[in-house]
Amino acid sequence: MKILSVEIQNFKPFRSLRLPDDGSYLPDGLVIIKGPNSTGKSSLFEAILWALWGSSAVQLKNEELISFSSSFCKVILIFEVAGNRYKIDRSYDPANGMSVVLYIRKKNSWKRIADKSQTVSDTMEDILNIDRKQAESTLMVNQGEVAEIANATPTTLRNLIVKVYNIELLDQMTGQLSGLEKDLDIRIKALESDYTNPERIEKEIDLATSRVKKSQERLKERTAEIKKTEKLLKSLPKSSDLSSVSEVVKKIDRLERDYEQSKQRRNKDLESAGIPDADSKVIDARLRSLEKRIKKDEDEKEEKQKKLSEIDFEIGAVKGKESDLKRKIRTLREAAKTNPESTECPTCSNPLSPEERTRIVREYSETIEVGIEKIKGLNEERTEIKSEIQDIDQRLRVSNKALDAVSRVKQQDEEIEGLKDKLEATRKEFSELCKKLGIESVEALLEKHGAKSISDLDQKIAVLSTTLKSAKDDCDSISENIEQEYSRIEELKEEIIRMEKLGAEIESLKQLLAHTKYVRRKLVNGFIADYAVQKRLIGIIRGATNPYVRAFTNDQYTSIDLDSTPATGRSGAGLALKIWDERDKASKKTLQLSYGDRTAVSLGLRLGISKTMSRIRPLKESPAVSPRVRCVMLDEPLGGLDKDRRHSVVSSLENDQSFDQILLITHTDVQDWSGVPTIEIRKSGSGSTAILNRGDA
Repeated sequence: MKILSVEIQNFKPFRSLRLPDDGSYLPDGLVIIKGPNSTGKSSLFEAILWALWGSSAVQLKNEELISFSSSFCKVILIFEVAGNRYKIDRSYDPANGMSVVLYIRKKNSWKRIADKSQTVSDTMEDILNIDRKQAESTLMVNQGEVAEIANATPTTLRNLIVKVYNIELLDQMTGQLSGLEKDLDIRIKALESDYTNPERIEKEIDLATSRVKKSQERLKERTAEIKKTEKLLKSLPKSSDLSSVSEVVKKIDRLERDYEQSKQRRNKDLESAGIPDADSKVIDARLRSLEKRIKKDEDEKEEKQKKLSEIDFEIGAVKGKESDLKRKIRTLREAAKTNPESTECPTCSNPLSPEERTRIVREYSETIEVGIEKIKGLNEERTEIKSEIQDIDQRLRVSNKALDAVSRVKQQDEEIEGLKDKLEATRKEFSELCKKLGIESVEALLEKHGAKSISDLDQKIAVLSTTLKSAKDDCDSISENIEQEYSRIEELKEEIIRMEKLGAEIESLKQLLAHTKYVRRKLVNGFIADYAVQKRLIGIIRGATNPYVRAFTNDQYTSIDLDSTPATGRSGAGLALKIWDERDKASKKTLQLSYGDRTAVSLGLRLGISKTMSRIRPLKESPAVSPRVRCVMLDEPLGGLDKDRRHSVVSSLENDQSFDQILLITHTDVQDWSGVPTIEIRKSGSGSTAILNRGDA
């Protein structure tokens, strides 16, 4: 078995936690869980155990596991056993009780295989090949358990080993008594789960009676409120009539507003168009004038642009000729340097005398100067034309803007006339409506009922109507609750009688169970346990424990032994733990060791027990069982160790191949293990959170 991921909601200090939080799985091997005290390190282990086996695995009631101010808790655990992946989803809330579902991964989906507490528990036993108690003992080393082993008396140590291994032969020999115990225990638990202290039921009756009294007072208040609201509503106009008036008033207000806004827009456009009034003849004349002006300016602009293109072409021709003449001058001068007496003409390739060459260069230079002057004149003319085009563009912008304004004025005149007609028709409609409803005026209606507007009065009616409906619904609900409370009180009185009988039956069964346990334990301690423990288990435990003891103590202590001790007085037979000290060449008792050495040896013994748990065979004839629980969770086992011992323990656990996964809780600093994956738990607001760091590996 290997833990892959855990998701927690409202479980003790964890409000919402997912490990890992990126959808991956927890790493194999050693994982250190660290953080300050009281942050919830042990609670993380409790969440895993609770997910697997429920409240019995954490020795707490389900209600005690729910985070404060929360109404439920939930843990989803994904784990792997023998190559198969499983998911267990367990949640609890006081109203609906426990819910648990176990899934197995098939291809790319989760398949449900059990969905009841007992069937999930039975299926888990089949998956792990051992029962719940053995699985818990293998998986979990509780806080203080190592110290308990270190300080255990021989009798205590022997009883611990017998209890942990749940030997099959002893189960067979005491089958009838164990079966009776189990039946009694199941029956007692079933009765206890149904049992409630009669005093608690009496308190519920008192609370229900108090609630009835308060509900009756509330019912009286709400009835008076209903009568007052109904009287007030009768004095107000009908909501439907008021809605009709309100709609017409709103329509008039909207039309008046639209009418004024349209007039303002038209007047603004008249000003932009340069028209003194909205006479249609003036508008048409202005429209024709603007169109004519725009046509004239556009034609003039076209001529100017054509002239501008001609100038640009002429400037380009002059510059081309200038470039050609400059090239020829360079050619003549370079040729003169090479052969001063004779030069070839760059144009006709005829020979030139020095005098002819000088004359041609002078003529070329004069032509260039004339071209420069011509370009200067053309550029001045070009600048003047561009300025004229800009003036034309400005006139066109003004004319087009005025043309747009004139067009809008014509449209707005039509819109204004339409709004005027609608406004007159709506005012007539309002007058007829007021006459029909007997309303002199809206102002008189509002003043009569103390409202600022029609909508205010309508809102007042709506609020009163809603208040009336709410009060009536509340009265119905209160009356129903009172009837339910009376029925509940009668049920509780009957429940008291039933609980008194049930309590007497539970007490009788507990006495019988105590007697049965006494007989079975005497049988176990009186016989076959000695053979099973002494002849088989001690050798197996020793072989599994010695490698840990050597590693944890740097080979100072090399082996352990468990010597039988006889019964003395009230104490039964026991097992004395002895350790061989290689340095002193002596066998020592645990009390002869320092506290740190005793802790290291006891931790090795406890890990040896976990290592052998899932495959132990008390007798040669016992059937072999495949190991399925290859994960162990260690809760604060390093507290009694110094720095060197902690280093040895962690180093050994990191390289341990006996377990696929080791989860180690510690609040003690562990040096030089930056490569080991860690889960850091810290406070976050009113709860705790955890972060997985996979280390340097």
